[in-house]
Amino acid sequence: MKDILFIGGGPAGYAGAIRAKQRGLDVAVIEKDRLGGTCLNRGCIPTKTLFKNAEVIRDFKQAAHYGLPQTDFSLDYGQVKKRKDEITEQLVSGVEHLMDRHKIETIIGTGRFKDEHTVIVGDREIQAKHIVIATGSAPALPNVPGIDLPGVITSDELLELEELPQRMAVCGTGVIGLEFASIFNEFGVEIHVIGSVLLRRDDSDIPKRLQAFMRRQGVKFHLGARFSRIEEHEDGLAVYFPTKKGGEDFVVVDKVLIASGRRQVFEELELDKVGIIHDAKGIKVNEKLQTNIEHIYACGDVLGRVQLAHLATAEAISIVETLSGNPQSINYDAVPSCTFVHPELASVGFTEDRLKEEGRAYKVSRFNFIANGKALSMDQTDGFVKVLADENNRLLGVHILGPGASDLIAEGTLALQNELTAENIMDTIHAHPTLAEAFWEAVCALDSLAIHQL
Repeated sequence: MKDILFIGGGPAGYAGAIRAKQRGLDVAVIEKDRLGGTCLNRGCIPTKTLFKNAEVIRDFKQAAHYGLPQTDFSLDYGQVKKRKDEITEQLVSGVEHLMDRHKIETIIGTGRFKDEHTVIVGDREIQAKHIVIATGSAPALPNVPGIDLPGVITSDELLELEELPQRMAVCGTGVIGLEFASIFNEFGVEIHVIGSVLLRRDDSDIPKRLQAFMRRQGVKFHLGARFSRIEEHEDGLAVYFPTKKGGEDFVVVDKVLIASGRRQVFEELELDKVGIIHDAKGIKVNEKLQTNIEHIYACGDVLGRVQLAHLATAEAISIVETLSGNPQSINYDAVPSCTFVHPELASVGFTEDRLKEEGRAYKVSRFNFIANGKALSMDQTDGFVKVLADENNRLLGVHILGPGASDLIAEGTLALQNELTAENIMDTIHAHPTLAEAFWEAVCALDSLAIHQL
């Protein structure tokens, strides 16, 4: 009997298994596809590879500005996809190698519960003292007329396209939709973003500025309501949506990307057979990530909460550490999120909107990247750093829209996790010239002490 059995080999399953092995536990992983899950195979890594391609194209368009001869170019999308596939394969193979070196058994196939300690995969039964469900999520398709028409795709199919469409509608205004909109707009695709509210969970200052930046880059927005139907059109596909005046409008495109959400994947596990409590939103767990059956845990996307690969990893490691006698808890107010658009977006902690709703006293400051020397030298001055703190200057939230946001947010996360104050950050020397100085300046601005700001 194994000490721990992970069902799902994504960022939660494989990372949790490695930590279990490091702690001297006998562990195995069940994975129905390839290790790495959605993140490595069909999510984070493939999209960030495409994001880099978009960045190179953006810089190439400004070649003359940097003293290089301006030449016409065309995008070889076949090579773009080849590079994406190669990087994905390298990382997935690397994870497989790690599991082999740690001598962790990986069982390929779909698991289903036989009883509270036994999972069946094919004709094999695997028993474990503790079981962790980490089966992730998949793209969700809304019940809308025309959703099954050819050319209507999810992010999974978009990543496997061999050729670029000329026009694409992105139905969804969250992280997934906006990332693909930003990337494929830079690839030369005419992009129409259709949805209700941009980045609903983010601090409200962020989507206002981001939308303006993306409009300037050529992305077309149709906001106010979700799309209502898709129909075949003589020139492609027509996507219909309500207008703010109560009427109806439509756009004609070649492809329609459905990016309006993801669903939890656990239907094949036969949870009802062992009585694990769940509903359409996800598997129910307590603060220790235990289901109603105390030796069966769940983590990551299957919980139906915040769907982030790094949070899934942290939850899996937390479970393993607790079972190893090193109890850990997760501070869900110190979980960073990143959106890879141009400019980048990253956030951690409370939004100003949430602080207002809760009636809490707070201080707020902003520092614009246009006043940062490194950002100026990079020709990336759009955006700002926003910092929120309580009356005692303890940091409550950090929100960054601008160059390097996905890397800069780590300092803000460290500050929130350790309950640092503005003074702790102000007393820390930040190297010059760096983008990190913008965070330092924003923190200083909480007490009107920013150097490069009036």
